[in-house]
Amino acid sequence: MGMYTELHFNAELKRDTPQTVLDVLAYMVGETGTPPDPLPDHRLFACSRWAGMLRCSSAYFPLSVASSLNFDQYSKGYSLSVRSNFKNYNGKVDAFLDWIMPWVDAGTECLGYFRYEENDHPTLIYRVSPASYPPKGDS
Repeated sequence: MGMYTELHFNAELKRDTPQTVLDVLAYMVGETGTPPDPLPDHRLFACSRWAGMLRCSSAYFPLSVASSLNFDQYSKGYSLSVRSNFKNYNGKVDAFLDWIMPWVDAGTECLGYFRYEENDHPTLIYRVSPASYPPKGDS
């Protein structure tokens, strides 16, 4: 039995985010019932239970799951909002952030946090270049 990790993540996506990325995100937040085929070639998709990580919930954190992918008519772009908690096997949080960061638009620098069940202090998530994420030492 493993411990749970809470993830809060909010970001606007670049306008040129590929449809394949949007399709995967729609599946991950539960808007579609079928995973895209083929999946992107990224280590995230080799992690166990990657598909439900943005919509999982447990009794270990007080907030309910609320993840969504929304299109904004004004900005003509998508935003991703995640509130979930799950078992972070195979470093799913780091893999997810590594996969999504190239598609995060400039703007808000602090995108959220993740927190391990037994840790009172969250790890903040900042928008950085993909080559420098994840920060060394964070898991």
